[in-house]
Amino acid sequence: MARGAPKFLGPATTQCVDGPDPPEQMSASILIPAHNEESVLARTLDALLGSNDSPEFEVLVVCNGCKDRSAQVARRYVPRLRVAELPVASKTAALNLGDQECGGYPRIYLDADVTLSEVSALALIGALESGAMAAEPKRVFEIQASSPFVRAYYTVWNALHGAEPGDLGCGVLAMSREGRARFGEFPDVISDDGFARAHFAPGEIVVVEQAQVAVLAPRTIRALIAIKTRSRLGVLELQARFPKLWKEKRASTLSVRRKLLAMPLRYWPMLPLYTLIQLFVRRRARARFADLSSYQWERDESSR
Repeated sequence: MARGAPKFLGPATTQCVDGPDPPEQMSASILIPAHNEESVLARTLDALLGSNDSPEFEVLVVCNGCKDRSAQVARRYVPRLRVAELPVASKTAALNLGDQECGGYPRIYLDADVTLSEVSALALIGALESGAMAAEPKRVFEIQASSPFVRAYYTVWNALHGAEPGDLGCGVLAMSREGRARFGEFPDVISDDGFARAHFAPGEIVVVEQAQVAVLAPRTIRALIAIKTRSRLGVLELQARFPKLWKEKRASTLSVRRKLLAMPLRYWPMLPLYTLIQLFVRRRARARFADLSSYQWERDESSR
């Protein structure tokens, strides 16, 4: 059973943790929240664990509010990892439970639908053990199956945001013990990674060149708009709920103008499409933000 009494952001009911307790001196922990990720979770775990029967880090998968077989998929990997289940569909509740259950540092927070290899995970851990406060891998968007419009969008997006560490998330954030101590529990917000990253100046989040994460891009414009609306909603929520924190973050990042001036000229013909999508997403997000309590979590189903 779980060590300690977890705190829930939803209805408090019983939960369990399957798998052996990690060694008392486990050097690092990897926490994976999963909500209805049956179709992609095995791919993520295969990459992370490989054929290693004794990984050098603790892995905990927290299935939250799942109505599919995510927990059964994760349990195939016991005893190489542990599995927890929560009845409430809440990523932040899963993160908070995982923080209570995991014992090791550095700590990696990994989305269930991105691919991080064991070698990359160890590279992130090594960077943090060498003194970094927070770290992230290089991100690679897999856009081969995406429509031409989606590919053009990500070409511009990556050119604008790919060079500044901590500017935007990639489904992975690793923190040292000292870095994680900068905030307490994850609040009940849409953008948990945005909240965490806002506690670090750009120079405090290092990009580890030896680590790489693969992110499947949406296949359709409709799916792209859905996830970008959610991302923009997360920004609006953080601005409203944590104005001082968000203001300090924005003050330390490069302006859009400076990013545009640094973008290679060969990408400029794609800029009108990118701008049109961004404007539509912002308008759509503002409309949903007016009644945020009724918002239904949007995610990309096209690449699953």
